[in-house]
Order: sequence, then C-alpha cells, then structure tokens
Amino acid sequence: MKRRFRLGIITDEVSQRMDEAVSFAGRYGLDAIELRSVNGKGIHQLSDEEIDAIGRLALEHGLAVSGIAGPLFKCELNAPEQIEEHLAMAERLADIAVKLGAPLLRGFTFWASPELPFADAVPAIAEHLRKLIPLLERSGIVLALEYDPSTYASNAAKTAAVLEAVDSPWIQALYDPGNNIWDPDGEVPYPAGYEAIRERLCHVHLKDAVRTPDGIEAVAVGTGEVDYRGLLRRLDREGYNGFLIIETHYRMKSQLTEEQLKRPAGNAFSEGGLEASAHCTEHLLHLLRELGMEEAELSARIGDSSEQ
Repeated sequence: MKRRFRLGIITDEVSQRMDEAVSFAGRYGLDAIELRSVNGKGIHQLSDEEIDAIGRLALEHGLAVSGIAGPLFKCELNAPEQIEEHLAMAERLADIAVKLGAPLLRGFTFWASPELPFADAVPAIAEHLRKLIPLLERSGIVLALEYDPSTYASNAAKTAAVLEAVDSPWIQALYDPGNNIWDPDGEVPYPAGYEAIRERLCHVHLKDAVRTPDGIEAVAVGTGEVDYRGLLRRLDREGYNGFLIIETHYRMKSQLTEEQLKRPAGNAFSEGGLEASAHCTEHLLHLLRELGMEEAELSARIGDSSEQ
C-alpha cells in the first residue's frame, strides 16, 4: 500500500549546513525539507543569494520545500513595535516561500501571559492574524498556525477557536501532536487533538515525548506517548495527502534546554541533531513499514549517519 502523504524534515534538526541536511533527506528517501534556520541564521535573515542557493540544492536533490518555519508571531501580544516587526518579517517569509515554491508559512499565536486569559486574548490575536490575509492572498500561500505550550493557543482546541475567530481559508491549522505532551491543559494528542483540528488541517509536524518524574523528555517518533499508530492509520484512511514533517526535538547524548525548545534555531540547537534525527527517522520508517505504508528498505543506519 502506497502512502498518500509525503515525508520530510526540518533541516536544522539535522544540521545548520544545507548540504548535510539534503544529503540526509536523500539517504532516507524523504520527499521534502522545511526551513527554519541555516548557517546559524533564521531563515528570514538569509540573503536572496543564500535563498537561491538553497533552491538550487533542493532542486538538484529532487526535494520539495514543504514550508517556511519562521517564528512568526512568537512575540508579545501587547507590544505594537514587536508586532510591526513580525508583520515585516511575514513579508520576507512570504517572499522566500514564493522563491522556493513552498506552499505555506508557519505562524503562532503570541506568547501567553497570565495577565490576559486565552478567551480574552482571542479577539486581538484574530485581528493581527487577519492583517496577513492580503499578503497570503497575493502570494498564494497559506499560513499554518501551530499550537505551542508557550503561546496562547497551547493545544489544538485553542487553535481551532482562534481559526474560527479568524475565519479565512488562508489561515489553517498545523497539527503537532508531540506539542500536546507539553500542553499545560493536558489535551490528549490523538484522538482529541486531531478531532479538534481536523476540519482545518493543512500541515503536520511529527515529534514525540514522555512525561517522567524529572519532567518531559523528548524521544524518537513512535516511542513516546503520542498514539502514532492510530494517527497514521487515520490520516491514511481519511486521504491526507499533505506533508508529515519530522521535527526531531531531542538529542541522544544531551537534552535541549527550555529556551531551545521555545526558540529552536541556530548552531547550538543543531548540535547532535544528525544522529538523533537518524534515530527518529528510522523509527518512523519502521512504524510506517509495520503499518504497510512504506515498502522501501532503509538505505542507511544510525551509525552511518553519525559518521558523516
């Protein structure tokens, strides 16, 4: 059985070097790459020449660019200057997406503040998100709104509430069931999170984690608390044909800090990522093979990847 959805990885989960990231994608037969930080810089900080080079590299390796994963609206809701900076960032991110043929930008719902409850914040969040609609229409790009435990929409149900308030086909949902493990509200990743968001789903990130007495620990996809067997069967059954993008978010010999999880980017973030991403990708491919959704044999082992 051939799966409908396409697989990819966020490149800085592997390396800050694009040649290493695209080589990794090729070894594992991935279909796409997603861009967040490259050469120690956020994707929106790269020059046109650097973006063009990325485009050529992706084309040479037969890889689609699934999305531009900038930190859009990871800022304060009550800070007009920050919001203006992010609106300007959105223009740059959209320009990059058009250059690279990426169908979407990733965005968030502002840093959560205990001084303003979620329900009271929704109207302002929706107002600022709607400011992006003319840009999205003009560029032909969808904004994939991701929930994150540090933002107002910390889970899928809250994301659905924001999307209902925005009410635009240009702003849809990014489903990341792994983020649910960190959700302060304790939303169950699947099926609860999926059910809340499925009608507006446009993109999926894959990560996994477990709760321990010492805190939450990231693990390889399919080895943690997310019911990926159930989710992958459901996505296949319902004909999802978009991207599933690996966002490794763990390291085998260290642990990412809370700040790195909150603002993932740069050289320190990527350290140890190649080995961990190989481990994570192999687990995912084994799981897909177990479910009858992946036929090709793995072309690399963790040891091979870690020696690169």
